[in-house]
Amino acid sequence: MSVPSGAFRPASVLVMRVIHHETVTATLRDHERPPEVDVHSQGFTAHLTLPISLGGQPQPGATNPEQLFGSAYAGCMVFAVEHAMALARRSPAEVAGLRITAEVRIGRAADRTNRLEVDLHISLPALDQADAEALCREATRYCPFHQALEGNVDATLTVSGAAAQP
Repeated sequence: MSVPSGAFRPASVLVMRVIHHETVTATLRDHERPPEVDVHSQGFTAHLTLPISLGGQPQPGATNPEQLFGSAYAGCMVFAVEHAMALARRSPAEVAGLRITAEVRIGRAADRTNRLEVDLHISLPALDQADAEALCREATRYCPFHQALEGNVDATLTVSGAAAQP
């Protein structure tokens, strides 16, 4: 079955100018081996497993989709924070010690569908709390993962500046 590329896009989606493109393929070769995810441009392959809580078995060297998603979201946000700093013509030293941690959860909703929740913890120890929050607010504009989650996933951003550091 072939579906036109825009068939499932809501009418409110704006047309964008593509500035980067990646192709990733997930393949289940057989039921004896875990599925694989191949990143075409990098020749990178990851073996996937379900989390144990979802019936998966531990697989040495394997990861799960939630770990990959958390990695991608946290990593994208690091780049977005750096980009927001550069646009504001602020010193790169002000993002020294930047640390972003993603907590990703899967749960079952009342309608029996699986849902995703994400908490992103952003630590900016070189900035005071108000500056850290303002920078992260601006950075969300440049993180496509954050944009995709907004209004679709229960996501929380917690920002800690210098005053909040232990």
